[in-house]
Amino acid sequence: MARDWICRGGALAAAAAFVAVWLADPVFSPDLLMQTLWKSLLSRILGSLVFVFVLVYLRYRVWQRPRRGTLWAVLPALAVVVNNLPILALATGSARVERTDLIWLFALDALFIGVFEEMAFRGVLFPVLLERYGETRRGIVCTTVLSSAVFGLIHLVNLAEGAGLGPTVLQVGYSFLIGGMCAIVLLRSGNLLFCILLHGIYDFCGGLLPTLGGGSWWDTPTVIVTVVLAVAVTAWMLILLFRTGPDEIRWMKPKGEKNNDGYDSD
Repeated sequence: MARDWICRGGALAAAAAFVAVWLADPVFSPDLLMQTLWKSLLSRILGSLVFVFVLVYLRYRVWQRPRRGTLWAVLPALAVVVNNLPILALATGSARVERTDLIWLFALDALFIGVFEEMAFRGVLFPVLLERYGETRRGIVCTTVLSSAVFGLIHLVNLAEGAGLGPTVLQVGYSFLIGGMCAIVLLRSGNLLFCILLHGIYDFCGGLLPTLGGGSWWDTPTVIVTVVLAVAVTAWMLILLFRTGPDEIRWMKPKGEKNNDGYDSD
């Protein structure tokens, strides 16, 4: 089909442009921080474009109308991602945003990190693994765990960029948890947009002060609230995961594919 060839060509062209940006290292600004953000943003946009073509080619249906019960998954996840912003430290003045002129650019970069990574891991990898492990409760759990593990482990590449072992291992751990949370939100909502927004907000809230600010933000109350919230939401997400059955995920099948009962997925 012509559409398949267009998708293949588009994905290859976007991937080539992605590589070219990193090899050419174009200069967008003499400001080092602005330069870094612009380069990151452009690369994420091109990476997202790759997976737009891949998703169209694979025909996975991950943009469904929000399903009943969506808010039961989205609201607890939203609490987790918003809590990633050190609100107490900002309110007390122990931390501050110093480069307010770059907040808009940082926000765009965080958003497209969400677009790129969610389309890759929840939009493409998750349905591929689900087909591999089968549409059973066990298959759903295995897919959720494995796709989240891959998402977490991919962050080991930060070691090659000079990141410390301890912070990288910590990032792998919480990336696994965030990946699992987003996978469950996709299962319960049927719409990848929720995962993208949650991921973007999480990266914005967590990276705002380290990237554009300074000060101290990991105080005892913040740590306590973060741990309690993480434990509570993890327990709730596991309940939602184990309640998800085969009949609730047929919407994800590629358009035109037959379900187990012989009916078209349309």
